[in-house]
Amino acid sequence: MGDALDGLEVEVDIRLVRDGEIILDGRLAELLKAVSRTGSLLAAAKLIGIPYSRAWRSITSLERKLGRSIIAPRRGGKYGGGTTLTEEGKKLLSAYEKAEKELGVVRRSVERAFERPDLLVAGSHDLLLERAVGRLRGRRVEVHWIGSYGGLLSMMMGDADISGIHLLDAASGKYNEPIVRRLFPAGGVSLLRGYDREIGWAMRRGKEFDQTDLLEGKVILANRNRGSGTRLLLDSILSRLAEEMGIEPKELRDRVRGYNTEFFTHTDACRAVAEGRADVTLTIRSVAEIYGLKFVPIGWERYDLVVSERVKEDLLESLLDAIRAEKPPAGYRVGDDLGRKIF
Repeated sequence: MGDALDGLEVEVDIRLVRDGEIILDGRLAELLKAVSRTGSLLAAAKLIGIPYSRAWRSITSLERKLGRSIIAPRRGGKYGGGTTLTEEGKKLLSAYEKAEKELGVVRRSVERAFERPDLLVAGSHDLLLERAVGRLRGRRVEVHWIGSYGGLLSMMMGDADISGIHLLDAASGKYNEPIVRRLFPAGGVSLLRGYDREIGWAMRRGKEFDQTDLLEGKVILANRNRGSGTRLLLDSILSRLAEEMGIEPKELRDRVRGYNTEFFTHTDACRAVAEGRADVTLTIRSVAEIYGLKFVPIGWERYDLVVSERVKEDLLESLLDAIRAEKPPAGYRVGDDLGRKIF
């Protein structure tokens, strides 16, 4: 009978730390190496065996800690775009590799074959789109909820094929079109009409809520992630209130308990409220009702689809047909203009 310790090996992980906070560990360093080698965050995530959404969140978390961009989109590439490490990203990875060499640490990474899906949808979490994608049989489809801005940046990097967004442009007061035109001045994408969603505050029943409670720190907010349309809308609301109060928006945001927490889907945020881990969240009616929460509407928003020019027409039509085939959840308005090309 073999020893229970047979086959065990010792692996050492190097961590770059600043002020007691881990900035870069071995797994994230492997991701940066893979990005540098493949020129694609999607390919890098698949090579090291992690979900694309996790890779995206790891990178954005690192960028927030450093206050600088680590990856950036580059034009061209096999799929119409690509990803490159910024100078800051290269310096960080170089420092990590230098530490590995000096300490004689060798990590054995398991690389997987990269197979691009037929369709990659990345953007703001949406219940109707989520259900519709589930109807696409016989296709290799991936869905990653990384926020409206995250979806658009993923398209710029050549990863995402379709992004669902609901981004309010503060200057014009319009949804989606001004922002997409600014981010894609050279084209390469189309903006298609989606549908409207009712948005508002959600809280447990019997738990009265007033915006002043939020501003006075009496309740805990389940906030959405940076880059999401809901987070952008919340910041717009807080900025308007700050102006009315004659204070800086940051000062007002600092008063909101839970502002710096991040939930990447409406589902996660509403679950946190339902379970008592938070008291209120800004969300869409459909998900609030699923969790039995009281919903206080504040208005309707536009949820549209940004589509890469490389998406095959038959696949796009299949997705639009799947959306039409779904019964709209509560708080949705789907018109006959679904799929109309805005530009």
